[in-house]
Amino acid sequence: MTKPSVFASPTLHEGHRWAGKRIGLLGGSFNPPHAGHLHIARLARRKLDLDFIWWIVTPQNPLKDRKGMAPYAERYKAVEEMLSPYPYQIPTHLEDQLGTSYTYETILSLRHHFPKTDFIWICGMDNAHIFHKWDHWKELIQTVPIVFIARPPAQTLIKGAPIRNIDTVPHYHISQGHRLNLKIPSISWMIGTKMLDISSTQIRNKSLKNK
Repeated sequence: MTKPSVFASPTLHEGHRWAGKRIGLLGGSFNPPHAGHLHIARLARRKLDLDFIWWIVTPQNPLKDRKGMAPYAERYKAVEEMLSPYPYQIPTHLEDQLGTSYTYETILSLRHHFPKTDFIWICGMDNAHIFHKWDHWKELIQTVPIVFIARPPAQTLIKGAPIRNIDTVPHYHISQGHRLNLKIPSISWMIGTKMLDISSTQIRNKSLKNK
């Protein structure tokens, strides 16, 4: 299925095309992409009243070992194929084009190239537990709204997470639909939603066993 041109992946030289849009950013290695990624992306778009979700396929996640990492082109193609039935879910080469590998750098660059677009960064809840290991994580919190979406066991994963103690931006707990003001940095917690308990690691391990 080929997406209409209106849903074509963004490039760095067409900020006008996305002016006034509310865009969710879902970044990751996607090694491989799976139904859990798609679930939180579709959930975020629906509950946060977003126009599109841009999937930021990273050439290399700084927190992950290169060993066992599929080539970038292979991972991107897998994302593209999975999203083909979902026109508002858009795979992008943005991080590769920007030459960034850290989320903070990526966000700053995207805001430069898309100054009239409102962004929110989307994370699985497991990232809340390690968010303090991200490069410039405190600055990132002050730069863009972030939403953490529950994966079981959500409460166990976030208990004691340093980001829970950040009080320099507002925190929101979302169970129903909510139109966040994306012009103001904030941290949102979407807990209590039925999720798929699956990971890319589990898929890779299963694939290796079946070979």
